[in-house]
Amino acid sequence: MAGYRQSDFDPMASPRYGRPLRPYNWVQWTGIGLIVVGLAIDALYFAGRLGWLSKSNAPLLALPPILIGGVLVNSRREQIADPAPELAPARKRWLIIVTILCVAILGAAVVLDYLGV
Repeated sequence: MAGYRQSDFDPMASPRYGRPLRPYNWVQWTGIGLIVVGLAIDALYFAGRLGWLSKSNAPLLALPPILIGGVLVNSRREQIADPAPELAPARKRWLIIVTILCVAILGAAVVLDYLGV
């Protein structure tokens, strides 16, 4: 059983994905529809703010359909081959650095907000 092991196998590696697969299936078209509904709600809100229509006080109602629609459109994505697998550790390192930087910035913003500065 010595030959079954693969030296370059990484169980934590995930495939890299590109753009959404085309042609769209019904799930992706449902996502497009939800995005359009969310954008229409936003357009009605801004038209109300401009005085063209009666005022709508709910601009946040547009956010859930847009987010859910984006998830549905991206539910099928094409898998792309890694162009440079030897750069994977460098990409992970940069991802960790950027994540730590974002957490530090958000943490500083929360602290400043609580201090009232």
